This record gives sequence, structure tokens and C-alpha cells, in this order.
Amino acid sequence: MTPFVLIAIILLGLALLLIFGVLFFSFLKYIQRRYYPHWKFPDYVSVGYAEYLYHKFIKKDLPK
Repeated sequence: MTPFVLIAIILLGLALLLIFGVLFFSFLKYIQRRYYPHWKFPDYVSVGYAEYLYHKFIKKDLPK
């Protein structure tokens, strides 16, 4: 194979990967809009708790 054909195959593969990625995530977005319209991403770490952990372990300015 010539370098031109090899580069063309690599670019075609990347293009197909991007196209299938867009289709897949569009399908996931359709499922979310259709069946879970009010779903919110869970907030596992609240801002206050993150600040507490920052002061406790990074700055170490909280009393033990």
C-alpha cells in the first residue's frame, strides 16, 4: 500500500468513528428527551462539602 492509501484509510476510519459517535450520542439524547425529560445529573459532592474537604485536607486551617 502506498502512503496515500494508508492515510486515506486512516482518515476514513476516523470519519466513520466520529459519525457513529454522533449517531450514538444523538440516540441517547433522544431517549433522554423522550423518556426522562426532567432528569437532573445527581450532585454527588455539594459545594459546601467540597469547601470543607479543601480546608480540612489542603489548607489544613480547620481545628482537628
